[in-house]
Amino acid sequence: MKPALLTAALIGLLLMLAPFVLEWSAPSPPPGNRVLPVEQAFVISHRRDGNAVRVDITIAPDAYLYRHTLSADGQGVELGHWQPPAGEPHEDEYFGKSEIYRRQLTLSLPVASATSGGHIMLHYQGCTTGLCYPPQQRVLALN
Repeated sequence: MKPALLTAALIGLLLMLAPFVLEWSAPSPPPGNRVLPVEQAFVISHRRDGNAVRVDITIAPDAYLYRHTLSADGQGVELGHWQPPAGEPHEDEYFGKSEIYRRQLTLSLPVASATSGGHIMLHYQGCTTGLCYPPQQRVLALN
């Protein structure tokens, strides 16, 4: 076999194996440092409260929710004007200076009108120690 062909075959083999080698060599999280699934980091419940929907978000210890990522839009629901409450000042490498919530957050989303089967889409994003979750959305059904 010619040296150039042998070299090309060897390089090709190394390139195919590189992702597996890199994955095996990546550091594992220390035992006991299990990252919570996003559904456990931010437990969301809601209920209709007259002309509003009350949304309660329980935030796990070591987790926080960004104020500027909170938004809601209605599908078959016309929402009135609302604004999230002020949060605590925070600065991190992900979003710089921002406001966050810890432990518990309650939102009141005013409902101007709703059709049968309408729902609200809640958008949010948060982090826990060493990890930021991707942006999330949650359907809040109005039964």
